[in-house]
Amino acid sequence: MIDTRFSTALQIVISVAVNEEADIRTTSHSLAEGLDTNASFVRKLLLPLNEHGILVSSAGGKGGIRLARPRGEILLSQIYASVTGDKKIWATRHDIPHEGLVGENIGDLSEYLSERAEQAVVEMLGSVTVEDSVAELRRLEAQKNTPTETQKGPPGREPGNPS
Repeated sequence: MIDTRFSTALQIVISVAVNEEADIRTTSHSLAEGLDTNASFVRKLLLPLNEHGILVSSAGGKGGIRLARPRGEILLSQIYASVTGDKKIWATRHDIPHEGLVGENIGDLSEYLSERAEQAVVEMLGSVTVEDSVAELRRLEAQKNTPTETQKGPPGREPGNPS
């Protein structure tokens, strides 16, 4: 089964950032609706995000979920570490016969590759902030909403106007 904790936590944190900018209150219920999941799953992910100083939650009618610090200071690697913990990118099989070149060494090779892959992921995520991510989402949205030359039609004519 593919682990979706990071991608879900990323969506949670970015949703909170965008909602704060728009002065919209964020709750576990509103996040759950946006994720098409239940609020208890969201609250389960909120716990480590709160513990690691990424989000702050407050109860009550005026409570909600907010960023714990400016979005330009929150690295994606921090979100990743908070929700994945010690879980590796992939698990190494240790229940195989340890005979011959492959059997004797495949576990060590797999561990080595897993550690390098994990390091590369953390380094890449460590160079991107929540602020960068919001800007990239806006760029992608603008790109989708900008007609291409083929959608615009020939120069001098408006789309849908044959004259």
